Amino acid sequence: MKTELLKKIDKIVGTPLCVLLGIFDKLTRPFRRKIDLKEAERILIIKTVALGDLVVALPAIKAIRETYPRAYIAMLVTPRVREIVEGNPHLDEIIYYDVLGKDRGIGGLFTLIKRLRAGKFDMVVELEHYYRFTTLLSYLSGAPVRVGFDLPNQGRSWLFTIKVPYPYHKHEVETFLEAAKAVGANVAEIKLEEIPTSREDKEFAEKFWGEYGIIDHDLVVGIHPGTSEIAKARRWMPERFAEVADGLARDYNARVVFTGAPADVELVDDIAGSMRTKPVVAVGKTTLKQFAELTRRFNLFISVDTGPMHIAAVMGTRVIGLFGPNTPEKWAPYGGGNISIYRKLDCSPCTKQYLGQVSKCRKDDCMRAITVEDVMEAARTMLR
Repeated sequence: MKTELLKKIDKIVGTPLCVLLGIFDKLTRPFRRKIDLKEAERILIIKTVALGDLVVALPAIKAIRETYPRAYIAMLVTPRVREIVEGNPHLDEIIYYDVLGKDRGIGGLFTLIKRLRAGKFDMVVELEHYYRFTTLLSYLSGAPVRVGFDLPNQGRSWLFTIKVPYPYHKHEVETFLEAAKAVGANVAEIKLEEIPTSREDKEFAEKFWGEYGIIDHDLVVGIHPGTSEIAKARRWMPERFAEVADGLARDYNARVVFTGAPADVELVDDIAGSMRTKPVVAVGKTTLKQFAELTRRFNLFISVDTGPMHIAAVMGTRVIGLFGPNTPEKWAPYGGGNISIYRKLDCSPCTKQYLGQVSKCRKDDCMRAITVEDVMEAARTMLR
């Protein structure tokens, strides 16, 4: 509820604020500090929420670093996604904004603005699609160069000094790289960026394997059936996940490992309880970085459209993604050899994050159109 309320406030209050401040900015810009792009020494990148978004934005962060090798680069995120960027070699600083926690309210916002202004940033690269408050933060930081996506009816583009045309039909990995290109990046080849993990994370994965008797020669398949509460429309039928898991165990002698957040325990218990074979359950037992190390060891990862699907892809694991409300054109597990299963209906896609649209459909026709045989055939193709 808090997230939905913040979205409404962001839209109702943020849109006119962006327009009004944009007009003021245009009138006062001749009197403000100017800087050439090539001279930027202090850069702020903003991507506050959405786990999967941040994972697929990692190549853009690297591209900005390669373009400005001597610059001081900071990144503004929320604590929820901190593990994706902690330890990232391309960042000098990570600034946390706990908007729903200790930094909530006007006091927390003013403290953040004060900190951003103290950073004396020359340039802000905003990788958000929708939120106006991040664009307001870009402006209030005092940075003379502000870069962001030019999307309709948001008011945000009034405050950008460099407007990046949003590519509606490119994968989001390539979309975020458009923002990097706008500040001078030369992207000759696109490579996914792994999530940085520690020796302790690797040791955890090895220990986990040992506890469940998984050995090097075992065929291990990860399955991730859960989503966040606001994305339940993307879930596939639990009984079908059970059939797929049993089929892989029967046909390939596979060790099936279910993954998920603590909130997914009930869902996975339901799936495991209807299976003929006994899976390994890692739900709620890992940090994000430990989860990343587990996915590295999977031979195959099957997932609905959610952030962990992208984590598995960037860690080098072959992925089968199941899509319904969203389109794989923009959100498929990136990289050659991955497979997206999508049964486009007349109403598809009904989720468009770049416009702030998240499906609230109570029907499951698009996900129900994906059959057990569809997934098994994709698995057979990958495991052949």
